[in-house]
Amino acid sequence: MPIADVPCPLCNQSGVRHRIVDTVWDAPESAVYKCSACEIVFVYPIMNPEEEKAFYEAQFAGYMKKRGGPGETKPQEHFEQNRSEAERRLANLKPYLRSEMRVLELGSSTGFLLAAIKPYVAAVTGIDPSQLYAEYANQRGIKTYADLSEVAEERFDLILAYYVVEHLRNPVEYLSRFHQMLNPGGHLAIEVPNVEDALVKFYQLDSFDRFYWQKAHYFNYSHRTLAMVLKRAGFESVKTMPEQRYDISNHIHWLLKGEPGGKSKYTHVLDDKLNQEYARCLKQHWLCDTIFTIATQLK
Repeated sequence: MPIADVPCPLCNQSGVRHRIVDTVWDAPESAVYKCSACEIVFVYPIMNPEEEKAFYEAQFAGYMKKRGGPGETKPQEHFEQNRSEAERRLANLKPYLRSEMRVLELGSSTGFLLAAIKPYVAAVTGIDPSQLYAEYANQRGIKTYADLSEVAEERFDLILAYYVVEHLRNPVEYLSRFHQMLNPGGHLAIEVPNVEDALVKFYQLDSFDRFYWQKAHYFNYSHRTLAMVLKRAGFESVKTMPEQRYDISNHIHWLLKGEPGGKSKYTHVLDDKLNQEYARCLKQHWLCDTIFTIATQLK
């Protein structure tokens, strides 16, 4: 891996930065680097604040559609499509839910997760920049604001950030704000993609590399570097847990075709028992696709 004269945007320590990937989706001027001091993996250069604002306000839905996602869907359709995802997330969160809790979610979209959590807690609040999705969530009784600044003086018992932290240009600063917004003993629940995903680290698939590294993900975390960042942000207790969202069919499709879209494609041959065992092996070796983390502000 060639050494690059690129500063680490996280630690600013001595050490070297290795250029590990040359191709970043939709950002031909960027590459992926790894810091030898703190081990963080990051994209450089990234969008400036003005470009970032325009990207999320006007381009993000089209960007995701090009990557195989649905793009911006009608709110009701989006909510229904994500019911199963809400149940998956809820299963991991249930041990931490209490009836007196006030819960805040960053990037709450149509409120599909908060709707699932609502029966178990005292109050839920969402933050989402999409006016369309926020209006829909409000119609469903989930108070949703456009910006975190609108609840900056409030305090919560649980803050949720699913697929948010990898997009942050200053993660320690932003996560420190979450720490300050928690009541003593409160939790921050995070999910991020795992940079040590089997398709990246184990299979080392070139076609997946060209898909995986993208301009919207400024930082790419392992369970070790995510815990390090959270501790720098002031969290005294950090528990990371492996999660596997995509099935064995998805991985086989990538290996055979070199493209997304293989979820459940081979389930007529590969049964659920095999899929569960495959997921168990990936999680055991931290080759899973997702990191679920609970960070706690101790009393």
